Amino acid sequence: MGIFSQPTVPPLQDALTFAGKCAIVTGASSGLGLAAALHLAQRNVSTLILAVRTQKAGETTKSILLADPVVQKQTIKTTILIYELDLARPSSVAAFASKVVTEVPQLNILLLNAGMGSLEWRVTPETNTEEVFQINYLSNAILSVRLLPLLRATAQSSGEKSWLSIVGSRMIPLHSFTKYPVPDTTSLFAFLNDRAHFRGMARYSDTKLLVSMWVHELAKHTDASVVAVNNVCPGMVRTNIQANQPWWVKGLVGIIQGIRGRTPEVGARTLINAVSGAGPETHGELLGDFTIWENTFLGTEQGKKMETKLWEETLAAIESSAPGSVEEAKLKN
Repeated sequence: MGIFSQPTVPPLQDALTFAGKCAIVTGASSGLGLAAALHLAQRNVSTLILAVRTQKAGETTKSILLADPVVQKQTIKTTILIYELDLARPSSVAAFASKVVTEVPQLNILLLNAGMGSLEWRVTPETNTEEVFQINYLSNAILSVRLLPLLRATAQSSGEKSWLSIVGSRMIPLHSFTKYPVPDTTSLFAFLNDRAHFRGMARYSDTKLLVSMWVHELAKHTDASVVAVNNVCPGMVRTNIQANQPWWVKGLVGIIQGIRGRTPEVGARTLINAVSGAGPETHGELLGDFTIWENTFLGTEQGKKMETKLWEETLAAIESSAPGSVEEAKLKN
């Protein structure tokens, strides 16, 4: 494909159905999240949990979904629930996970779509953690661990595997770690949360590399026939992910998106494939659209060391925030 186009994404199969299943979509109020939620609702998902920052945003999203002509024609209606989730606030992430575990009897699909991009150094209000790192990586890692036992239990009771997918990116090669490696004696988390090491142009790619590493390592500890784990890049999609960027970035990206960007509906097809049609060979891998995209950095000596360090520090952080959760998820080293 040329610089002004992307490969064609085929339509989802007409026979695809999510009847009898429960799915969570984070970042469901707009863009890819909303489009993915609509795909699920149109294909008869029994329970759809919209993970959104505010109840008002959730109600708006719910109204959009229920107004869809395909959804309206269904004889068996989807139950749509609204759960508040702010990935910038660990207290919200913890409350969300606890609410799901307490109130949701089964969970077949966990689609962690929410994310952000920013060139500016900003820290989160509760923990002073760098914002893009917290939202794109750490909060998603926490949710994947906290909800893994429910995904696993659902698979065992239903006889069908569950799915856990995090939205990734093929912009990984633009990461900063090759040029600015993390010293062996330095904590990876400390490095990422030190303003002196913040490189705004690369931070989005940095965090998506972390997501790829996390998924790659998590898959080693998860039976693919019980819970399939992957991450997926939907290509360039016309969304508002650049909302926090400077005006000149938004303008430039807007022009490029207008030329080659996919609609959210088309981009979301790749997300739905990742939680329904992806084969066992995709376990732990990054999908570029519908096929595996090789993250070559993972095979380097630096990448292997960094992945091990990331795994250990992430599990320690999760255990600190929710004691016993790592062991419950059967991830204890």
